[in-house]
Amino acid sequence: MMVGALMVAVATLAPVATAQAAPKCTRTLVRQGVLPDLETVVPKHLTIQNEHQREFLRFTNGVANRGAGDWRLRPEPPPGTASFTDAVQEIQDASGNVLCEKVVSTFEFHADHNHWHVGDVALFEVRVAQVGDDGTGGLWGATLKNDRGQAQSIKVGFCLIDSYKLDDNAPTTERIYWDCETSFQGISPGWVDQYHQSLEGQEIDITGARPGIYYLVSTANPDRTFLEADLTDNTAWVSFLLTRDSRGNPKLVEIAHSPCGSPGMCGEQATNR
Repeated sequence: MMVGALMVAVATLAPVATAQAAPKCTRTLVRQGVLPDLETVVPKHLTIQNEHQREFLRFTNGVANRGAGDWRLRPEPPPGTASFTDAVQEIQDASGNVLCEKVVSTFEFHADHNHWHVGDVALFEVRVAQVGDDGTGGLWGATLKNDRGQAQSIKVGFCLIDSYKLDDNAPTTERIYWDCETSFQGISPGWVDQYHQSLEGQEIDITGARPGIYYLVSTANPDRTFLEADLTDNTAWVSFLLTRDSRGNPKLVEIAHSPCGSPGMCGEQATNR
């Protein structure tokens, strides 16, 4: 009896086996997975804001996941006292099992938004239309430089959540990713993460820009570090005519936008809030 009791005690104290960590992603493992496909929704709600004698082009930006798999990222190690940590992308199979993982970016605490962002999600640029382009050809040249000589090309991070369904209405209870705190972030298939034009960071300083035709160009996954099915469909653009009145005040008129494969990708579902 004593021996049996001792054996039971030893068995109780034995360490519990933990799940094995997912392997690092290789091309073979990635091809076996169900991948996201990141595409930029045509930017909406373009406006020029005058603030402290500076002119800012503001706009709403959306990143859609049109792939079959989640764009799913976790902080590693979990955020603590540091202001940044690694962002690890998980690639899943059709059953939701994690096939592999890869460090693709960073989680960074955004003080103005008071939550965590994934870094380098998108690139915003204002480009000058090429000579002879009327704003409909998608032909742009150099990056606009403002009156300070600063090229207006900025890389931004976002808190990645399911903001709205791309091509239909869905209750918020269907959202999988909705937390900007210290857990997983991502975008489910068929959903969009949107940042409204009123938010900090959704502006480009175009002070001193000359009248003419320009392109606002937005590209998701600009460094191609995030794993996805197609890297050739990540950019969307809107062209606009910039004029100035007799006092030099700017006015913007949209001309055209990049082709879009559905009403949702044209921004028709984008909320102005």
